[in-house]
Amino acid sequence: MNLELDSAVKAHLRSSEQLKFTLETVLASDPNSGIPSDTLANPRIKEQQKRILSVVTHWNQRDGREEGSVLIFKRASRGGLQIHRAYPILGSFSISVGQSQKDTPDPTSPTTHVHRSRSELTLKIKPQGDEPQPFVLVTSNVQSLQSVTAECRRLREIATSGTIDLRTARQPLHSRLSSASAGLPGDDVADIDIIREDWVRREALKAAAIAGTKGLRIRIGSFNVNGKTPSQDLSPWLRGPPTQIQPQTSAEAKEWIPPMKPVSPFDIVTDLMDNKHPLLSGGDTSSSSTLNASSYFFSSTADSDPDLLILGFQELDLSTEALLYTTSTLKEDSWVTAVYAGLGEKAILYQKLASKQLVGMLIVVIVKKSLASCFSDISFCAAGAGIMGIMGNKGATAIRILFTPPTSDTMDMKTPLPVALTFVNAHLAAFDEMTERRHYDFQELSRRMVFEPAVPTGASEAKPPGEPSSIYESDVLFWLGGEFLSALNDREYADLTEDLNYRLDLPDADVRSLLGSHSAEMVTIPTLVKYDQLKRGMRTEKAFAGFREHGITHLPTYRFASGPLRDGLGYDRKRKPAWTDRILYMCSPLPSVDVQQLSYLCHPEITMSDHKPISGDFYLGVSVIDQVSYTSAVDGLCRDLWGFEDVEARGTPKIKLQESAIELGEIFYQRPRQKTIEVQNIGDIPCVVRFVPADIDGSICPDWLHIEPLATLLPAHTSTTITLTASISNLCARSLNIGPRRLECTLILHTALGKDHFVVDSFALGLQLLAIGLSLTEHTCFANSLSRLTRLSGPIRTSHSTTKEWREGQTVNAPREVMRLINWLMEHVSGDEIVDQLFDRPAGEELVARIRECLDTGAEFPSSNDSRLLTSAFAQTLLQFFDGLTEPIVPLELHARCLAVRDRDEAFELLDEFPPASVNVWISLTAFLHYISQSHAPSSSGHVSSRRAEKLAAIFAPVLLRDPDDVDTQDYVTSPIGKTDFLLQFIR
Repeated sequence: MNLELDSAVKAHLRSSEQLKFTLETVLASDPNSGIPSDTLANPRIKEQQKRILSVVTHWNQRDGREEGSVLIFKRASRGGLQIHRAYPILGSFSISVGQSQKDTPDPTSPTTHVHRSRSELTLKIKPQGDEPQPFVLVTSNVQSLQSVTAECRRLREIATSGTIDLRTARQPLHSRLSSASAGLPGDDVADIDIIREDWVRREALKAAAIAGTKGLRIRIGSFNVNGKTPSQDLSPWLRGPPTQIQPQTSAEAKEWIPPMKPVSPFDIVTDLMDNKHPLLSGGDTSSSSTLNASSYFFSSTADSDPDLLILGFQELDLSTEALLYTTSTLKEDSWVTAVYAGLGEKAILYQKLASKQLVGMLIVVIVKKSLASCFSDISFCAAGAGIMGIMGNKGATAIRILFTPPTSDTMDMKTPLPVALTFVNAHLAAFDEMTERRHYDFQELSRRMVFEPAVPTGASEAKPPGEPSSIYESDVLFWLGGEFLSALNDREYADLTEDLNYRLDLPDADVRSLLGSHSAEMVTIPTLVKYDQLKRGMRTEKAFAGFREHGITHLPTYRFASGPLRDGLGYDRKRKPAWTDRILYMCSPLPSVDVQQLSYLCHPEITMSDHKPISGDFYLGVSVIDQVSYTSAVDGLCRDLWGFEDVEARGTPKIKLQESAIELGEIFYQRPRQKTIEVQNIGDIPCVVRFVPADIDGSICPDWLHIEPLATLLPAHTSTTITLTASISNLCARSLNIGPRRLECTLILHTALGKDHFVVDSFALGLQLLAIGLSLTEHTCFANSLSRLTRLSGPIRTSHSTTKEWREGQTVNAPREVMRLINWLMEHVSGDEIVDQLFDRPAGEELVARIRECLDTGAEFPSSNDSRLLTSAFAQTLLQFFDGLTEPIVPLELHARCLAVRDRDEAFELLDEFPPASVNVWISLTAFLHYISQSHAPSSSGHVSSRRAEKLAAIFAPVLLRDPDDVDTQDYVTSPIGKTDFLLQFIR
């Protein structure tokens, strides 16, 4: 330790700051110095470029957390030191170490070289602010460098322990690594740093866990009030739909006012039962993620009230003044009053924790009084996205709070690690008909919405506050609001320029026809959701990438009207219905936080607005992590794992595969098979391993194989287990049915900075081969073509080879597998109840697999004591058979003509252009569908038959007239109503 140097640095520090380490370095590259790096070989210039790197820490009294920064000093012209640079150690801070170049040209002599010491290392600090390049230093003091980098990593872990950028954290670990392939290892040093940081965080969380998991019940609601003041009881929205007292008719629903005393205003258990949650419906509870009522620790299991209420309002104020920011709280006060009135007798248990309003957007946080002390560090932010992209009539408001799980009496000396919860209330309106513009608005709000750091008391004497933090620097982020990214139909835009609104990506007539049809909601809603633009934006990652949304089971929430503008369902005749009101969330992938959504509901009882309010119930499981233990674990692990990337000083890593050739054995269609392999670190230093593709643009493994994990860290003399899961999908089975029955691949396991492990034509650095073999010993009739199946002499498993199983010049009228299924269903499906629920009940996958096996082998079909379950399994198998065909029953080139058919005669004429095998299957199937649609008890009417036919057509039409798998709905939109109408010509 250089006491004189330490004293010189301390002279620049405040009394609250502590000097941890100093390190003498030489500036190798400075984007603002104007000095080329190759001139540093000159001793005179090298002396001028000396820098002192110091790691400084202090305790933030506001949240009791340790903070750090790296200060770079240089010699002042009059002696002493002066600060040259300062880098706060936050989530964006990055420092990496690499081997210095062995030879550096001497600019004074083009024929000579200055040979640097092999022990010299370079430090690169990530560019900050406007810096275009990293800040690079060189040092030969390896021991001090080890201490500095370990301390920097420890402080960065503390800084990011509660505020992870979810967009990065949710990316699979292997996708964050450098591009690499066999023989091209990529940036191993940077990859080691990324994998090490992830591994340290996870291991430290495990080591610091002290009291299992605590639960927090959260209810989130969103309501676009259309400028209205509260005029109805909000209890249906705040507690969910009523139970036994709910009326059966819409007329009764309008007059119904929920009682305050007999029924709890928070009957969340009702929501769970309505949504068939496994906890209360008797479903599968074997999963470790299934909730247990006893985990609700805040209150008794009989008390199902939420612990936290998050309510988002949009279009609170539609007045002219709404174009500007306003500080008036009149609207907020009226709605908060209405909320407390809706809570009824439970209102006394709650208090408003925080609220944030931006003109028409308001977000309110209400918490149980008994839990208020668990929430702290409330932050707010808002951003306008209205006129000119800045006005506050559109945009978003956000609140972030820290939740600290309470501790028991035996844990008084422990301080649990808090989790950051962020709630965003957004209102995105279509001021431009282009969807891309709305995607842009979302991205802009994501960029602009940041929480400013709190200014500490006595700021002039204290360390300046840190950098602003993004809304994504949270453990859990909830995004709610109205009028999301649904499509605006260009054809209607000219007629609606004065009142823009959002649409599904379907013609208005199709949307209304689907909503007004008699098919069950299980058919109508999934069909409509397929054309929802928000879902498509998530799939294409143009907006809300990484967010999750519970399955939608309610009808569109927008737009409703009254009087002559109202259709039979209450929707505005001039506005296309859509799901404009949504609740999405994003959760940290770390095991310390778990979010499960219990319900996702619409509340049609509230009719004051042209939108219906929505709600979602969530269970947040939080692991209790001791802050001191976590910090200590991070500190120790960082120090233990430092420097193993220095190959010259520490040696090369050594790994061993338990076996280099894996035979997965037989595998069958849609029946996954797993096997594990062990990877051992037999060396004395930690190592990082990752799977890499053979070619830089190739994939790591084929589509039929899944590997977990794809990258990991192994401490010295430890091992890890890698799981290989093989699964045969439709696409894979289609190729196997006509080609070789054996699948093989070679996996390449790369050891970062490892030695050569094998030679195949050329040397590859740090690679090991893992050969995977898998046999599809039997063909299957699924994922096949109708024409091939008609040429089989018997069941597909009865042939001994692919060359003998096809009979030349001989065919059957239709595949025997289809006829077996249809004949069985014709014999066993009868009675109103079985017919009406034939495709509604989920069938057991094991039973469906047994039926598939019987079709392949010709064996007798299985029997079951549960006739309903068995018939549902056969119905599901029939649908799977048609959906897995290599080509749909109706050829793609005939889809447009099918949709143009207007009567029964024209439909039957079109059958002449179907392939022969398709014609026979079509006739047999439609005859069966016609039969079961007419099969009803004498008490039923013809109206029941019509409803059944419509429901069956809605189920089968998308399968029989299947769209291509490789196109997006925006580019290839085939009317689902047109498909259904064509099928109805044959089954009514």
